[in-house]
Amino acid sequence: MTGPCCEPVLAQILDLLDTACQASLELMDACGAGDITGAQELLDGMRAAVDTVRSAQKPLLPLLEHAYTAEMLENIEDTLDEITRSMGAEQHERAAMKMEYQLFPFLRQLKESFYFWGAVYPDPAQWQRYCQEEFAAHYQNFYVSGGARPRYRASVVVVAYNHLEMTKQCVESVLRDTDFEALNAELVLVDHGSSDDVLEYFERLGVGRVIHYKANMRGTMFCALPQICDSEYYVHVANDTVVTKNWLDILLSCMDSDPKIALAVPATCNISNYQNWNVPTSDCKKLLKLAAAHNRSNPRLWNDRARVLPPIGVFRIRTLNEIGFWDPYFYTFDFMDDDFSLRARRNGFRQVLCEDVMCYHRGSATIKEEQRKENTLTSGGALFRKKHSVDAWGTGCCYDAQIMRMMDTAGIEGGAVNLLGIDCGFGDTVLQMCNQLRREGREASIYHITTDAAYLPDLLPQSKEAVYIPREALPPALGECFPGVRFSCVCVGKELNDYPEPMRLLDGLSRRMEEKQQLFCSFKNPFFAVTLNQMLQLSLPESPMLLLPPERIRLEAERLFSKVELSGTMQEIQGLDGFMVRHYGTPGKADLKNRLKTRLYYIKCVK
Repeated sequence: MTGPCCEPVLAQILDLLDTACQASLELMDACGAGDITGAQELLDGMRAAVDTVRSAQKPLLPLLEHAYTAEMLENIEDTLDEITRSMGAEQHERAAMKMEYQLFPFLRQLKESFYFWGAVYPDPAQWQRYCQEEFAAHYQNFYVSGGARPRYRASVVVVAYNHLEMTKQCVESVLRDTDFEALNAELVLVDHGSSDDVLEYFERLGVGRVIHYKANMRGTMFCALPQICDSEYYVHVANDTVVTKNWLDILLSCMDSDPKIALAVPATCNISNYQNWNVPTSDCKKLLKLAAAHNRSNPRLWNDRARVLPPIGVFRIRTLNEIGFWDPYFYTFDFMDDDFSLRARRNGFRQVLCEDVMCYHRGSATIKEEQRKENTLTSGGALFRKKHSVDAWGTGCCYDAQIMRMMDTAGIEGGAVNLLGIDCGFGDTVLQMCNQLRREGREASIYHITTDAAYLPDLLPQSKEAVYIPREALPPALGECFPGVRFSCVCVGKELNDYPEPMRLLDGLSRRMEEKQQLFCSFKNPFFAVTLNQMLQLSLPESPMLLLPPERIRLEAERLFSKVELSGTMQEIQGLDGFMVRHYGTPGKADLKNRLKTRLYYIKCVK
C-alpha cells in the first residue's frame, strides 16, 4: 500500500521518532545532572511514543514487511524498562550506558527503517538518490564525525545469537589473546535476542559493555553497531570464530599502513572466497598451535582482494562514515558483505586479506538453518542484482585458482611489471597476480579492458587505466589502448568461445606483450559430455557457443607464441559409461573419457 493516504501517517511517525531521539539525549543530560523527576517524565514520554508508533504504523505494514519495526519497538520498550530498573536500583552508570549505547541507537535505527521502507524504497528514483546522498550520512558514527578524536583505537564487538558454548569459546579466546590495555581497545558484547543463557553469561563476565536486543532483527541489527563505537576501528567478531595470538595487533598494523584500506580480515578455515587457501587445517586445536608460530606481521602477505568475507573483520569507522556500513535493504543478512565490498572498491578503498594471521571459523553456525529454510542466498542475490545490476558472484568476484597455479612469477622479467586484464569482471584474478608478485618484493601496474560497461566502476579504482570497449570492436582496438605500454602478463577472464573472433583477439594480445611473457585464457570444451548431450537433445544454450576444438586452439596459439600449455578442469558425470557405450560403442577408452569429462580448457601461452 502506497500513496497519499500513507504520507501523513509516515510524516507523523517520523516527527514522533525525531522527538524521541532528542528526548533520549535529554534523558542522558537529566540523569547526569541528578534530575530523577525530569528523567522519569522523559521515560514516560518515550513509552507513550512507542505505543503511538505501534498503533500508527498499521496502515504502513504492507510497506514494512522487511523493516523489523515490530522487533525494534520491542527492543526499545525492553531498554526503557531496563533503564528504569537500573535507576531504581541506583545503578546510574549502567542506566547511562543503556541510554547512550542502546536507547538512542535503537530509536535512531527505528526512525531510519520507517524512512527507508516507507518513503524511499517504493520510489526507484528516490532510492537511487538515497544510496548516493543519504545512506552513509544517516548512519554516521557521531563519535568520530567532524574530526573528533575517538576515545579508543579499536572497539572489539562480539555478536552472539544463541550457541552458548560456542560463544564462550569465542569470548574466552578474545580475552586470552587480546591485550586491550596495550592496544587501547574496548570490548563490546552484543546479545542479539538469544533464547539460551548468552545474556546471563555476558553479564556475569563483568567486562566490557553488554548490549542486549530482546528481539532478533536479522541483518538489520548489524547496521547500528559501528555507531556505538567511540573508536578509530570497529572490529567485528562473530561468535562462531576463535581468535589467535597477535590477531588484532597484526590486523591493526595493516589498517594503520594505508588510510585507503577500508577493511582487513584474517585467513580463516571453513570459508569461501579462497580466504582459507593457506590455512592448513580446520581443526581448532591444531590451528591454534599453528597460529602461535605463524602469526607474525608480514606486509608481503597482505593481499588486496576485490571482496572479502568478514567473520572477523577490522573496519575503519571514518570510511564507514563516508560510504556506509551494512545496508538493511539486505534484510536476510546474506549479501550485506558483498554490497559493502562493491561500494568500497567503487569508492577507491582497499580490502585486504591478511595471510600473516590465521584464525578459526566454524562456518555459518548461526544463519545456516535460515539459509536452508528460506533460501536466503537466492533471494539475497536477487536483491543485489536489483540494486547494482551485476551478479555479486559473477566474473572476477574471486580469483581463478587454475590461472594462479599456472602463473610463473619467476618467468616474468623486468623491473616494471605491467598486467593486462581483459573482461576480468570485478578484477580479483589480476589483483591476486599483483599479490603474488608483491610476495617476491615486486610491484605491478594494472590495466583493464572490459566489454561489459557494468564492471568499469569496479575496475577503475584498482587500475592505472581501465577502459570499456564493445565486444565486437575489441580486436582492432587492442593496438590503440594504452599507447606505449607493453605487458608482462595478460589474463582473459571470459572464455574464448564468448568472442566472435577469438584467434584475432589472441593475435592482437600477442602484439602487446613483452618477449618471454605470459598470457592466460580458457575456453569451453565442445566435446564435454553434458554439452554433447544437450546438443543431441536439441537443448542448445540460449547464447550461441563458438565450437572451438582443443586441437585447433593449440595449433593456432602455437603460430603466435613460442610455448603453449593446455590443461583441463574435469567434472565427474553420472552415467558417463552408458553415454559412451550408446554413442561411441565403448566405455573403456581413458583418453576419450577424459575428453568427455573436461568442462573447460585453460591455455598458458608464452610470447
